[in-house]
Amino acid sequence: MAAPTYTTTQSEQAVAEPARVGIAEASAWWYDWVNLHRVGAAAIVGVIATQIATYFGYVFPAIGLPTVPWPLFNGVLGAPVEDFGTPASYFVGQSIHFVNGVIFTILYAVLALHVLPFRNTHGGNIMKGILYSVVLTIISLGLLVPYAYVPKQGYGLFTFYGPDGWKLPMAVLLWHVIWGFFIGVLYQLRAPRRA
Repeated sequence: MAAPTYTTTQSEQAVAEPARVGIAEASAWWYDWVNLHRVGAAAIVGVIATQIATYFGYVFPAIGLPTVPWPLFNGVLGAPVEDFGTPASYFVGQSIHFVNGVIFTILYAVLALHVLPFRNTHGGNIMKGILYSVVLTIISLGLLVPYAYVPKQGYGLFTFYGPDGWKLPMAVLLWHVIWGFFIGVLYQLRAPRRA
C-alpha cells in the first residue's frame, strides 16, 4: 500500500516555516516603535549610544589619541577623594555617565531634533545627531573638562594647553561624534507604516 501524498498551499507553507526578518524589516519595526514610544526610545538609544562611544573612548590610543574615560572623570566628581580608584568611585562615575547620556539624548529628542537643520531623512537625522554632538563637545571642552575635571591645572579654554595638546580636544570631539552618529541612526521619527 502506497503512502498518501499531501500537497500544501502557499499559506500553509508560510505558517509552517518561520518568518525570515531582514535588516529592512527590523529597522522598520524599530522606527515604528520609536514613533510610538518617543521618550522611552530616547532613553534606550541614550544607553546604547553612550555604551558604544564609551568603548571607543577607551581604545582611542590605538589611533594615537588619549583615552577618554568619562566614567573615571565622573567618578572624580561624584565620589569622595579618598574613594578615587575604588569600585565605589567607578560605580558612581559610571552611573553619572549613563544618566548624562540618557538625559542628553532625551533633550535631543524633545528639544533639538525639530529645530536642527537637515531634513527628516536617514542621512539628515544622522547629520542632526552629529551636529548636536558637536554643540555638546563645545560645551564639554569649553567648560566641563578644563573647569570641572582638571581645574587649576592649566589646561585652558578648550584644553589645548593640556599635556596632550590638540589630541585631547580631538579625542573629546571624536567621542561625541560617535555618540551623535548613533543617536542620529537609532532615533529617527518616521510616519507610521500602514497595514
